[in-house]
Amino acid sequence: MIKHQGGCHCGKVRFVTEYDPMLVSQCNCSRCRRLMGTVGVYTIYDSSDIEVTGESKSYDFMGGSGMPMHLNFCPECGTRTHAYADAFDGFMFLPIGAFDDNRELKPRIEYYRNYGLDWLTNDGCVEESFKEAAVVERMQALMENLDQRN
Repeated sequence: MIKHQGGCHCGKVRFVTEYDPMLVSQCNCSRCRRLMGTVGVYTIYDSSDIEVTGESKSYDFMGGSGMPMHLNFCPECGTRTHAYADAFDGFMFLPIGAFDDNRELKPRIEYYRNYGLDWLTNDGCVEESFKEAAVVERMQALMENLDQRN
């Protein structure tokens, strides 16, 4: 049973999953703002939980962890649909804007708060806030959620 689905603007790249995200997080770094055109809010899934169809292109760059990130986008319309981070091997990041229905996807943690936009406020959904990359803390949150899913 499909629980969430989404894809690019033109429909050539699509994804589906039977699961809720393991974590929804907000990245405040300037790199994500530039790449996404806004604040980066991502869902994180085990890579095996997501089925992606259609051909995407990848833009590879160095992430805040100091390890490569691989941002996938539709070569037709340019929509960012999913990403992989070498620092989070086995996980897939999907921006909430790519979901068909994203109203319920609220970030639970945020990182790079020290780079955040002053006018962006927390409505109470963000439970933890970190000044820098918080790689260890994000991995711990993912593992806790993985344990709860099995």
